[in-house]
Amino acid sequence: MADPEVHPTLDESSDADLVDAVADEVRHPREDPADSFVLHAPLELAARTALLPRVPATHRDAARGRIRDIATRYASFGAAVPEPARRRYDSPAEAATTLAAALDAGDLDEVDATASAFARIATAAELRSLLAEPLVARLSAAAHAPIFLYQLPRVAPRGELPVELVRPLARELARQPEWRLTWHERKVRRRRLSPSALWDAIAATPRLGAPGSEFIYPVMSQVERSGVAADLLTEPTGGVDGAAGTRVLLRAAAWSMLTEPRDFVPYGWTHCMTMPQAVLGIADALDARTALAVASTHVVGFRAALAQRPLVEAPPPDPGVDLSQAIEGGPDLAAAAAWHAPGPMAGRVVTELVTRAAVHGDAHYAKYTLACLDAAAADRARTRLYLAAAAKLAGYWATAT
Repeated sequence: MADPEVHPTLDESSDADLVDAVADEVRHPREDPADSFVLHAPLELAARTALLPRVPATHRDAARGRIRDIATRYASFGAAVPEPARRRYDSPAEAATTLAAALDAGDLDEVDATASAFARIATAAELRSLLAEPLVARLSAAAHAPIFLYQLPRVAPRGELPVELVRPLARELARQPEWRLTWHERKVRRRRLSPSALWDAIAATPRLGAPGSEFIYPVMSQVERSGVAADLLTEPTGGVDGAAGTRVLLRAAAWSMLTEPRDFVPYGWTHCMTMPQAVLGIADALDARTALAVASTHVVGFRAALAQRPLVEAPPPDPGVDLSQAIEGGPDLAAAAAWHAPGPMAGRVVTELVTRAAVHGDAHYAKYTLACLDAAAADRARTRLYLAAAAKLAGYWATAT
């Protein structure tokens, strides 16, 4: 693998100090509405921080350079909002309740002041437990709040990343407080169903096409407004066990990446994994059906808008090519090579995939690679599936023009 271009003057700080310095920049919200980079910056920092320990020494400077680039690019995105007036709350729970009300009101300054106060007294675990319910169904901020709630306590369990990184995300959530999923709030009679009921529902998703945009809000609101989400998902999300449903959804997301054409590989099919995985990853702080319903809506939403082929389990044929060489041959060849890599090669496969993601500049690439590794660790029976999905994205970026 060829070395990427890196910043010529990397400092000698420790990894922890580097991450802390970048976080200190990213924690400040910007005045202007966020573009994709600014929105993803806290999530990208978390993902790259998690990948860094797995990067071999030969590429660590390049991977560290990508982390430092986050701060450089973030600082160049217009003016930061003024530091908010300091608020005091008796408990993280009180601050979280006030924050949820400010989000509903769309009061950006109140949101920032409350988020800042909350961050000073809450741990990453409290961030997840107290904000999961009010944030999980929101489609503002590209419905990415659950990814932050899921990743922060895992990536930084001892405070390696500050809770104050919630500030820019919260401000973006407040810009469109009315954007949210609601179909799952209807009462449903629950009866135990096989996990196959959820798979069959996802496979039956009609092809509606992209609703004029591939952004998250129109894609998800399309299946909400049309009734597709409610029609397909009401019964299975009320009857399928949460753990089994998690496996079904993430397998469906990975098969979508693996079997669909390359058209929507970098952003559509990556989100089809990272968004539901995060919702399911914070399910312990939610009503079980709410978590499964919202996560299922994400998978159905992307399949309704973007899918061109049926949802099937179709392992690729063995290309007889080494993974590193296969990645340079494009997404499908890369996926096939990762799928058929011999068992003892698994460590080398992971190292190859992690290194390429860590030194590449795209935030979604880092997020998705981490998501696939997490999915493989939780569902070892499908390790080949998730590594092949990650390899397909690697092949896409290796041949992107």
